[in-house]
Amino acid sequence: MPARSSQALELVAPHCDIVDRLRFVPPSAAVRGVFFRNVEVQVERMGQSGAYRGYFPEDRYASLPYYPLSDFMLRLACAGALVATPECVHDGMRKITQGNATTFVHSLLGRALVRLAARDPLRLTQQGLAARRQSHRYGRWSLLPISASRLQVLYEDEFLWIDSAVHGAAEGTYVACSTEVQLATELTGRYTGRTTISW
Repeated sequence: MPARSSQALELVAPHCDIVDRLRFVPPSAAVRGVFFRNVEVQVERMGQSGAYRGYFPEDRYASLPYYPLSDFMLRLACAGALVATPECVHDGMRKITQGNATTFVHSLLGRALVRLAARDPLRLTQQGLAARRQSHRYGRWSLLPISASRLQVLYEDEFLWIDSAVHGAAEGTYVACSTEVQLATELTGRYTGRTTISW
């Protein structure tokens, strides 16, 4: 691991379980560069771009290619520690991932997959899951309708932090699309969980 990446790991390791998680991430797990770009956009928006670049000065990510999930996890956790505090890294990650939807829909892939005009929570959630299938190479998300005004998204082999990073991404998706819902996320295992969406 490069020295700067080691420093980033030292920043966050005492405050989250990233070291253990990275041991379980398959080498094949990958995400598109647009999500790395969102991290950069958010740290800049929150005034932490200089500090973040101090840890990752050589980073250059194009939006469409896939990059290792483990690299993304380290950058997300480091950014979370910088925009909040290391002790509140999960709050910071939630803030960072709230911007995922906006950054994604303005990318080439996002414009092809997601329509900002969607307001119906079911349709929007379906679009979100379709977009994930085209932008992540690991894990499985599935949709479980419960009633006319309630559904769940189920997560399997989700190595990101479900109750902070994934929950923040869900929040940001509905806000970006001006769709009012209530969200409740819970873990059912370390890498499994669900978000209940009600409206």
